[in-house]
Amino acid sequence: MTAPTITEPGADNNSAPGPTPNLALPTSLRSRFARPWRWWRRRLQVSDDKVIAELSSALEDLGIDRPISAGVESALRRYNRHTGFWFTARGFVAIIWVWFWASWILGMATVAIQGMITKGPDKADIVIAKLTDLYGHTEPVVFWLYITGGVMVFAVASTAFVMIPAMIGAPKLFTGSPLAHRHIAPTGDRAPVQVYTPVYQIAELIKHCAEAATATGEQRIYKTGDIPAQANPALKSIRRAYYMRGTVPLLTMRWGHLQEHARKVVARIHELEHGLYRDPDPILRELAGKWLTIAERYAEGRVGALLDDDLSEVEPARSLVRDRLRDALAVVLTVGAVFFTASLELPQAIEGYVISATAVGVLLLVYGSGAILDLRRR
Repeated sequence: MTAPTITEPGADNNSAPGPTPNLALPTSLRSRFARPWRWWRRRLQVSDDKVIAELSSALEDLGIDRPISAGVESALRRYNRHTGFWFTARGFVAIIWVWFWASWILGMATVAIQGMITKGPDKADIVIAKLTDLYGHTEPVVFWLYITGGVMVFAVASTAFVMIPAMIGAPKLFTGSPLAHRHIAPTGDRAPVQVYTPVYQIAELIKHCAEAATATGEQRIYKTGDIPAQANPALKSIRRAYYMRGTVPLLTMRWGHLQEHARKVVARIHELEHGLYRDPDPILRELAGKWLTIAERYAEGRVGALLDDDLSEVEPARSLVRDRLRDALAVVLTVGAVFFTASLELPQAIEGYVISATAVGVLLLVYGSGAILDLRRR
């Protein structure tokens, strides 16, 4: 006994086969809303592939036969995707945050100024009387040290009070920083932009090296000479690679070792850049190879081994923070020396010479004798 044959309604088993009727259901509302999202995803995919293809083409132009590692490719794709809508949205929220914070600071300052206007004269007289009494009962050097120290403490406290909340609120939480990546732990599709910034900067620098290598005539000279300046953003990121990658806790003992390694890597890059005008072709190729290695190590989180070179004999590059602190110290000492000289009541004929000699002494004290030679070279 055979099983009955199931036929579609209105169909005849003995009739000749014909076109299958369209029995699909109407497009649902959900699928209609999903179309723009699918279109946006395709656009992002095309943009990501373009970035990877441009880097591959640059490596081919330089004659570097190395594949782009999975870590570098992933970092470039993430950076490319999160510099668009999400980055703009976070920046907008950051602006609102800073606006609210600035409004609160302005309100506090307005209240303080109003209090000074209504009660200011009496308080100002008291402060002036105290300063006059302090100046009359202390040595001029001690008095100016008090004044300078008080101004510095007030400036530091005011800066910390205004800037630290704004710095934490705007770039740390909204624009995507390693600190946010470490503590807030966003999901994969919302990874911070700044974590992948060094890889993107290195990719752009490799493209510039390829453009310089393939240029001709005077354009070759100009593009080759621009390589050190174009490398500055990547070099600054490498100095902070241990921090930007978000893999090292704040203020740990490893910071010193990682800072020294990063400064040695920067010094090694500077050594290679010195040969750009002597023999640019091999130097451009070697520079691009070094930068690609740095990008691979950074993408893997190996911020303590950015290069395979033996860096034991390399003199570390100067610390930017130390230079800025040295500049601030020179300014403070110079201002203090000028006020101290003015308080001595010297004859006007020699007062200018004493101030000039004091400024030179501050320069030698802070920067050393090499500063004079640097000024002469310039």
